[in-house]
Amino acid sequence: MAPQPLPLASALAGELASDASNPGVAEVLDAALAQFEEIGIRRSTIEDIARRAGIDRVTVYRRVGSKDDVIQAVLVREARRLIDQVSAATAPLPTLEQRIATAFAATVIHIRRNALFNRMVALDGDTFLPRITTQASPLLAMGIAAAVGLLEQAQSDGLLDPVSDPQGISELLIRLVHSFVLTPDGAVKRHDRAALEAFASAHLTPLVMGHARRQAG
Repeated sequence: MAPQPLPLASALAGELASDASNPGVAEVLDAALAQFEEIGIRRSTIEDIARRAGIDRVTVYRRVGSKDDVIQAVLVREARRLIDQVSAATAPLPTLEQRIATAFAATVIHIRRNALFNRMVALDGDTFLPRITTQASPLLAMGIAAAVGLLEQAQSDGLLDPVSDPQGISELLIRLVHSFVLTPDGAVKRHDRAALEAFASAHLTPLVMGHARRQAG
């Protein structure tokens, strides 16, 4: 069996996502998201977030933690929302090709259009970019787990034979999405859903199917 990817990061992501469902925590994260979208991370303080939420700063610390904890929790919750949306969009689709194409295109376009992402890149690139690159282990773990879930669902639905290394192929897919999100346009334009879906159909579906065929053989 392949080793579990990023176990500590995965556990952290799960813990943050679970905490975000708490009404008190959600109140803080809602306020923080609005605050960050309005003026950015660097200029926002715990006092600003508390004021927007209608609570005191001690309550913010008690419910979520430091400003760094709040930032991480907001990013993880945004990632969880994206994963839930993509899962809901792909589950009814009748073919593996459609599911992979839809998941890939929807993820890239959603992140590129996300208000928080664009605000942070514009206002706080030097402090925000490390959180989605060199410090992005929790987000990477969530993405890998979501991709594994997509493959497992396809297997359960009879669309895909067992894959020899679902975590490895999932990490490859997520790192490819990561590159499309963060780097400039190449031959495939990141805002063009049809082009993104065609790219996924031509290159990603055969990649996944190839792993399944090697396992079957």
